[in-house]
Amino acid sequence: MTMNRSTLHQRAITRGLIFRALVVVVALVGVGQLHAQPLDTLSARVRGLPLDSLIAREAAATDPRVKCAVIARLVSQYLFLGRPEDCMKAAIRGLEAAEPTGNDTLIGRAHFGIGGAFMQFTDLNGALKHFNIAFERFQHAGDSLGMGAVCKETAIVYQRAGDAQGALRYMRKAQAFGLSEGIYGRSMSILARCHLELGDLDSALYYARKADVLKVPGNDPYGYANFQLTLATVHAARGENDLAEPYFKRALTVADSADVPEPLINAAAGYAKLLIGQGRTAEALAWARKGHEATGYTRLPHLMVKSTTALSDAFAANGITDSALVCSKLAHAWRDSLIVLQNKSQLQNQLFTQELKDREDAQLRAEAVAARSRNIQFGIIALIVITLGIFLLIFSRTSVVGAKAIKNLSLIALLLFFEFINLLVHPVLGDITHHSPLLMLLCMAAIAALLIPLHHRMEKLITNMLVSKNNRVRLEAARRTIEELEARPTDTNAG
Repeated sequence: MTMNRSTLHQRAITRGLIFRALVVVVALVGVGQLHAQPLDTLSARVRGLPLDSLIAREAAATDPRVKCAVIARLVSQYLFLGRPEDCMKAAIRGLEAAEPTGNDTLIGRAHFGIGGAFMQFTDLNGALKHFNIAFERFQHAGDSLGMGAVCKETAIVYQRAGDAQGALRYMRKAQAFGLSEGIYGRSMSILARCHLELGDLDSALYYARKADVLKVPGNDPYGYANFQLTLATVHAARGENDLAEPYFKRALTVADSADVPEPLINAAAGYAKLLIGQGRTAEALAWARKGHEATGYTRLPHLMVKSTTALSDAFAANGITDSALVCSKLAHAWRDSLIVLQNKSQLQNQLFTQELKDREDAQLRAEAVAARSRNIQFGIIALIVITLGIFLLIFSRTSVVGAKAIKNLSLIALLLFFEFINLLVHPVLGDITHHSPLLMLLCMAAIAALLIPLHHRMEKLITNMLVSKNNRVRLEAARRTIEELEARPTDTNAG
């Protein structure tokens, strides 16, 4: 009975341990699955969140993958809202979160965001630099869609520079690498506008139709409004005003309801121009005013120029010359302020560029310190090995080593010790001499001048010790040999 109770008790304990182990395994698997979620899945979870929620998510995120996904979405939101400084600051935070992970995809996305921020500052060289870094990271990670996205953004750089052919060339590269679902419509829209600039209206219409991938605004009202605006612009350029008008209206309706100012201002200006051409001046004035009201959300000068110019044209078409003159003066003032802002942006851009350079320099210094630390450790190991070898030779009872071998070993030890001293004092000497090659050479020569006499003395001491030890070993061997020889005749006589 006692055995049965004991057995049952042991079985109960075993079942309890197994149950607990299963719970732990399931929990670990769950955590592992959470951590191993694809980046696209993490990005999809934050898509559509308002700005305040994204800021709160970034502050609360501890997993660098989640933080990077949230920051990437924040960068996009700041781009859409026309807030370049906030965009750049968020992009730099993304790089700070990504670099410690060593993950090429995360780091590539961070540089991708920084390139987009430089685009907002109209610094095309800065944008290209970080797009190229992002491309290399994506290439190293084997991320073909990431490389396609970088080529698409590089095409926009060429488009901004007025090089439609260069933009088309990079869009072909983007198509070859592959276009993800999220950027397909925008890519087709870029192709449409490139062909429009080149005067190829048939191709422009073809790609504008392919860009129309969103049938409802959904979580991307900015993209939907832009796609509708691209179609409207192409049809208007082709003189197909009856086809262009519905697309203008859709773009305006969605942009107005979703509070995305840039598409609303662009669509209002384009639609007002179309209406003026049709003699519908009152409607043109109403829409021009609607576009101008939207500038209260974003005071970007290039949008203000477009808005005030459209309003001036609408006032003039309605015979309101005083208001037209006022708006015309405002347009000129905003053009002037655009130049001022570009100069200010260049200054702000230089500050951000310097911040990024400081980060790169700090990373290089950290890598140099780590490499120096490794070299010092290797030097210590080598010195210990050689020193132990020499001591083993000195204190060995049987081994006999010649003076030439000792000389070679001591020379290797001298070189290693000199390099070890060099690694230790190099940063200090660099600070003292300000990295002057001549002064550094003189300091190292002085160190060598101190080490060489010390090396000669140590070599002489070790050689004397080894010669003495070798003599003792040889004498001991000779004594044993003599004893053996003397013992043999005695043994024979005894026989």
